[in-house]
Amino acid sequence: MFTPRKIADNYREMISSIGFYPSMLSVVFLVFGLITTAVEYSSLSMEFKKLIGVLLVDSEENARTILSTLAGSIISLTVFSFSMVMVVLNSASASLSPRVLPGLITRKSHQLVLGFYLGSIIYTILMLINIRTIGDGDMGIPSLGIFFSLVFGLISLGFFVYFIHSISKAIQVDNVLNDLFKNTKGELKCIIEMQHENPVENFPEFDDWHSIKSKTEGYFKGTHTDKLCALCQEHGIKIYISVKQGFFTVKGYPFLKCDTDLTDKPELVEQLLGCFIFYIEEYIRDHYRYGMTQISEIAVKAMSPGINDPGTAVKAIDMLSILLILRLDIYDVNYSLKRCENNQPHLFIHETSFDELLHDNFTPIRNYAKNDAYVMVNVLEAFKNILFRASDNEKATNSLFVYLGAIIEDIDTHISNEYDREQITNMLKAIARISEQQGEKLLAKFTSNQ
Repeated sequence: MFTPRKIADNYREMISSIGFYPSMLSVVFLVFGLITTAVEYSSLSMEFKKLIGVLLVDSEENARTILSTLAGSIISLTVFSFSMVMVVLNSASASLSPRVLPGLITRKSHQLVLGFYLGSIIYTILMLINIRTIGDGDMGIPSLGIFFSLVFGLISLGFFVYFIHSISKAIQVDNVLNDLFKNTKGELKCIIEMQHENPVENFPEFDDWHSIKSKTEGYFKGTHTDKLCALCQEHGIKIYISVKQGFFTVKGYPFLKCDTDLTDKPELVEQLLGCFIFYIEEYIRDHYRYGMTQISEIAVKAMSPGINDPGTAVKAIDMLSILLILRLDIYDVNYSLKRCENNQPHLFIHETSFDELLHDNFTPIRNYAKNDAYVMVNVLEAFKNILFRASDNEKATNSLFVYLGAIIEDIDTHISNEYDREQITNMLKAIARISEQQGEKLLAKFTSNQ
């Protein structure tokens, strides 16, 4: 049975597939080939072919040779290109993070190149089978179609050069990090701009709202916002999503709250639950925290003994610090303004808190890099920069110092070299200059054990 949720899930899986755009382009080339074949011998086409006669093939043998060569050559390019994609995905999974694979697979430029290859092959083969006898022993040569096949072959060569250049850049860790950072920063800025342009001064007390239990299990990734807000407006209700995006829900878990008791409206509850999206992959366009998680995992992977690239880890840490600074400008409760009246939203969303982001992104780095003084000094510097920008946010400042206490405890246990400890002491002194009272306590705690 095809429910709206199942149809939506299948649609999302289809458009996220590496074969989606190649399939669409193949159909386009097939249709174009049929159109070319249909108009090949029309009077208008014959007049056009006279104008470009020097570029057309007039021999059956030459036509078959050219088309066969083109088809075989483009098939070779396609096989090599698909092989390159698989190598890149395998390398990215091994040296970066498996979570970056969905972003690489859905890169449209690569899919369009592969689709052009497949479409060119289909078009060329269609022209090849249209070389036929048309009467009195004369051969019908689709010279216009062969001309287009030659053009597509030359374009395919250009695309092949572009593809090799692009795929070689796609696997470079700096480019991957820069793309993740740019996309994550863009998602954060979109939320900041929306909340600053349309601020909500007073949020409801969600604790008093009525719970709605999940009827499925999986990773909550988002909502069909238009449909959900339309339902809320139609029935005069408000919804609060009480879990963060990416949270794993099980059947019966109360992940929603409503300002109205819907116990006697099971059909409406079913419609509301049908607006929520559950799947495994993590795309930055769904939520900025997925981008931060991928950056953090690249930093952890860089610190593994097989890779041992502390420079990449430090770059990732610096990017995380900038993204956390941007997070300071977002409310702890997000909302949608679709179909709202008088700036009163119908949909409220639990935003991933600053504490959760600190824990989720820096704990793996802290655990895997606690023996590396160079990386830990840069972690402290990242926290110093965040503290500088969070000086007027008491809650965030307290969270940062609590977490700094955990970092110092690990450093104190695993780093004993006097020179390294001196560098860490200097960084703690710089932190103390930003927040004297809490910074001095942290410094005293570290130096007392020397």
